Amino acid sequence: MNTSAYPKSLAGEPKIWHHLSQAQLDWAYDQANHAPNRVEVLNNIALKSEVSRAQVPPPLRLPYGSQEIERLDWYTCEDNNAPVVFFVHGGAWKSGTAHDNSLFVHWLIKLGCHVVIPDFDPVTSVGGELAHVAQQVQEALFFTHQQSAPHGADPRKIIVVGHSSGAHLSACMVSRNWQAMGLQASPVAGLLCCSGMYELEPVSLSARSQYVQFTPQVVQELSPLRHLEAFQMPVTLLCGESESPEFIRQFEAFRDALLAKDAQNGAKKTHAPDVHWVQGLNHFEMLETLHDEHSVHAQALADLIKRVRERSS
Repeated sequence: MNTSAYPKSLAGEPKIWHHLSQAQLDWAYDQANHAPNRVEVLNNIALKSEVSRAQVPPPLRLPYGSQEIERLDWYTCEDNNAPVVFFVHGGAWKSGTAHDNSLFVHWLIKLGCHVVIPDFDPVTSVGGELAHVAQQVQEALFFTHQQSAPHGADPRKIIVVGHSSGAHLSACMVSRNWQAMGLQASPVAGLLCCSGMYELEPVSLSARSQYVQFTPQVVQELSPLRHLEAFQMPVTLLCGESESPEFIRQFEAFRDALLAKDAQNGAKKTHAPDVHWVQGLNHFEMLETLHDEHSVHAQALADLIKRVRERSS
């Protein structure tokens, strides 16, 4: 790990996780320290979402649960048996809306995909229970699977996509208990994770523990790195060069673990991810580029959709 990426002023305290001190962990998991243009870019994302939505018919606003926030936006396309892109927004598990994270719907509809974006509780409004938030996302994904055929979509072609904490939740969907919901296997046919976290132990030691209850059970169940055997579908991973060093490490650790798992499988290779390292972009700029269908992020998603289509044909 590159210790030179951390300010010298944060060194000198006792190490609480590998070589990192409390101050270093807190610094690494606070995006404000790594993206000085964060507010500007988030405003741009909301504005580009308006531009994108203006180019397509208004979405259906559908309930996947009984709570007011348990609604999702379903943007439909006219193609029969089309894939579904199920997007999970980020926001440190405590902010963000489906409305303000729709900056890609225009080109995905043109590509022949339905787009589903769920809303769910901020973890700060449910006593820090991250398992509750993951359950809501799972219920939204289950609803999407069940409603795909009635809406002209193919339930075998659901591509789950997420950014930041949404990438974490997206990766968690692969290893959830789907049998308890009546499905034999995960409905995730393809997974794209951008700028995410895949092991919660270091996160649980950071300042994020002030608003998330990181119990041992939560850390175990919601750390995708601990459930590699579940990743049997095409996976795409992206990370920006100007991300926090801990987010870069998380990306590299997940990538390397999937590659190692794939190598163990020999002829039955299923885990090798499609990896994209994007130069010059920070955490929020990575998401902003998804508005442009020619960007690395968008092209990586388009390629994943193509792979899912080919696998299910």
